[in-house]
Amino acid sequence: MTEQTPVTAPPSPAAPLTEPPRWPLTVREITPDEAVETLLEVGGSFLQTPAWGRAKQGWRSTHLGWFDATGRRVGAGLVLSRTIPRLSRSYAYLPEGPGLPWDLVAEDPARWLDPLVAWAKDAKAFALRLGYPVVSRVWDREPVKKQVTDSGLLSFTSLPAAVDNPSARRLEAWLDRNGWLPLGADGVAVGQPRLLCVVDLRGRTDAELLKGMNQQWRRNVKKAEKAGVQVRAVGPEGLDTFHDLYVESARRDNFLPRPKAYFDVMARSFASDDDGPVSARFYEAHVDGDVLASALMIRFGRTFSYLYGGSTERNRDARASNALQWQAMRDAAAAGCEAYDFRGFNTSLGATSPLTGLLLFKLGAGADVVEMVGERELVLSRFWHLAFERAMAARIAINKRRKAARASDDAGDV
Repeated sequence: MTEQTPVTAPPSPAAPLTEPPRWPLTVREITPDEAVETLLEVGGSFLQTPAWGRAKQGWRSTHLGWFDATGRRVGAGLVLSRTIPRLSRSYAYLPEGPGLPWDLVAEDPARWLDPLVAWAKDAKAFALRLGYPVVSRVWDREPVKKQVTDSGLLSFTSLPAAVDNPSARRLEAWLDRNGWLPLGADGVAVGQPRLLCVVDLRGRTDAELLKGMNQQWRRNVKKAEKAGVQVRAVGPEGLDTFHDLYVESARRDNFLPRPKAYFDVMARSFASDDDGPVSARFYEAHVDGDVLASALMIRFGRTFSYLYGGSTERNRDARASNALQWQAMRDAAAAGCEAYDFRGFNTSLGATSPLTGLLLFKLGAGADVVEMVGERELVLSRFWHLAFERAMAARIAINKRRKAARASDDAGDV
């Protein structure tokens, strides 16, 4: 039996304000440096940082600040915008953001969100999409794993949750009444995932983190130690090795890999000279210099996130992937992070999917399943929104044909 850590609500992405804001609030543009300063103080996702704006080529970035009546900055967010070609109308998107004191927001959402809507209308946005970074429910890993094993489909969202956040219920009720439509259903990813796997690092020693893993994970950590696996963190120079292993994993697990240029832009956007509160690193697990697994990690504030990874079939018994995640988890805890974010998945996976195996890998590491309120969309102009949807549908169809052709070429190479 695995000793279970009691399930509590995961670390809040927002720190409490030292004193309540003075009403009314206003929203206006701020500098990238001001945005980072506020996000680190109030709390927020790496997806709300200037670095993420730089990484999202093809989108225009605008940094916004929330100010109270005294001029105090009490929140910040990144707006990514796409403009309809040759027109000034745009689609505005805040992924996993903005960084606000969400417990306060849930008490009276209009006071916080109406100024953002007013800004979007002034900026000629025809729709506003926002990923609400508020914990809705949390499930313990054991019921989730049992549901996967017993029923095949990941239908655990019908099970009782270990944590059910009343603030999320209030926020969702307000959003429903005010025309904010949910995007995606039953955990299926639209934009950023609503279901995440998160290890709570708060106040836990290395021994306690290891005890929170299942028996197989602990055995694999020991196997890696005996096999001489070493783990190191490198900068953008680790891109080539990472991408080679990532592509090998894609071929093995039958998913379409992203191009190297995508990761190059991301790694360089988040690159820093130290392991500060905003940084990206490639973690490499190797035996005598032979890299067996690699992963892209991003740290922002109190959260350490695993984004993408890959491994080779060589020397599989060395359990390099387990060693890599274990070292990254310890590094995160040592740096004062409160959450190790394995990122998301969707509930449409079947039990035989390789990605279901990845989910079980994350749960075995001691992660619980966390559901966020997730992405909602407010339509500001139905005419322009319909035009944009038609244009995007045509673009998606073209991209699918291109991806199918590329996947066919890749299969031929194998």
